[in-house]
Amino acid sequence: MRSATALTLLLLTLGPAQAADLALTAAPYLAGGLCTRPVLPMERDTVTIAIRATATADCPPTVAAQVALTNAEGRSQKLALTLTVADGLATGAVEWPARRNGLYKLRATVDAGNAVAESDEANNSAELLLPVTVFGRRLHCVWYGAVMTNRWTTCVTSSANDEQRAVLDQHGIDALHWEYGGMSWSYYDRERAEREPQAVLAEFEQLFAEKYLRPLPEDCAGLGIDETGGYPGSFQEAASIASLKSLIRAQQQIPERVFAVWHGGGLSPELAKYYRQAADLLLLETYVFRAVPTDLRGEDIYQTIQDRLDPVVRGMDMIVPAYGSPCHTLIALDVAERPDWIDLGEFEQVVRFVRRICPEMRGIAFYNSGYGGYGLKRTPATDAHLAAVLAAADRLFFEYYVKPCLSLQRESVWLSPVAGGRRELVAAVSNLGGVDSGPVAVELRVDGRKVGESRAARVPAAASRAGNRVLLRQPVTLTPGPHELEARIIAAPGSTVLDAVQRCDVFVE
Repeated sequence: MRSATALTLLLLTLGPAQAADLALTAAPYLAGGLCTRPVLPMERDTVTIAIRATATADCPPTVAAQVALTNAEGRSQKLALTLTVADGLATGAVEWPARRNGLYKLRATVDAGNAVAESDEANNSAELLLPVTVFGRRLHCVWYGAVMTNRWTTCVTSSANDEQRAVLDQHGIDALHWEYGGMSWSYYDRERAEREPQAVLAEFEQLFAEKYLRPLPEDCAGLGIDETGGYPGSFQEAASIASLKSLIRAQQQIPERVFAVWHGGGLSPELAKYYRQAADLLLLETYVFRAVPTDLRGEDIYQTIQDRLDPVVRGMDMIVPAYGSPCHTLIALDVAERPDWIDLGEFEQVVRFVRRICPEMRGIAFYNSGYGGYGLKRTPATDAHLAAVLAAADRLFFEYYVKPCLSLQRESVWLSPVAGGRRELVAAVSNLGGVDSGPVAVELRVDGRKVGESRAARVPAAASRAGNRVLLRQPVTLTPGPHELEARIIAAPGSTVLDAVQRCDVFVE
């Protein structure tokens, strides 16, 4: 029998027993234990809500948890699930059918009934804002590399390693395996390519087919293919076409994979026809903040963005999938090569311009590689500014694509005849965002004078302009001659407002 002294020494050696504790956090999203698949569900999706709480060794093998989803009107729905405790984690998932678009507050609580005596009872809950977008308007926020502090990423085209891909996949983000495309493929005999270009291109096509069809690392959703393009008639363009022909084969044979392609420069009709067949996401690189001023000596970055779309992308109906094409086209902005040249206000202005010229575009892409190169001397100040730029990109996607985004678009004010020879001043308010808006008020003016206000209880979100706008009307009496008509959005609580004012000149006989 052990003496009391010996037992005391044994207990001191082992130390005090570790008290049970369950802890859950949601921020930052990619480091948190509350996440959804997909990140941005759409109406009619079944959303998987997953919990990965930390758990000490003294926690029981199973723990009850609860998920509550609260809509904008304050109505809540509660879902129960059981978490399994193993390896320091309490994990489980529950499915929720997303029936109605809107911004939902998602709150998860582990050990909601306090059945487990814990050392800290205040760290058992976490919250997320969970948007559900309108059916037909699935959104994409694509990054080249993962930014682990961001919230709204839907796809990373160059996931760094197995560990990072696993984290992205757990949090509902498509993690893609990076590959070179044709334009930058440099491992070939250039002299032979000049003598026998078709033979070399045929070898390229076979090489890329092998790359695109081979098995992918675990947790990869598909391929992110960088640097396709090339000036029309160049060998780089021909090499890109060879790689895209191979991509079409891969898309046909493995249609469940995601294929995202980064295209540099303007787009030729020849390349466009292959993108239409092969790419799920076509990312039009603009480099407006670094390469346009330094390499191209461009002054008008807005015209550069416009020229990426016109005339080929619009002319070939490539903004959203059409006529059997899988292709979503997104403008891609450079945010890391020279962040010291990016003013946050101008950055928002650029995003607003993209929304204005292409309101049907279903998202945006950000190229976030190259920091520390291109002549930049890294300092704590540039590190801090880069972090601010990356955070702004994340926020601007939410503000201008996910939230209700109301706008008086170009030519959205007109004069309309009604019965009895009368007239109405009409303003069309569009919702370019992913969810229905709340109330909106518009002030209507003629020749600078207010003639009335018109209101709508909501502006619906929809897949197209056929359903995502309201017409606000004001009867007017006009004398013969020229008049200036004007509409102003004067209130839109809870919505982002893109263009608040539009005018129209008319002549009344």
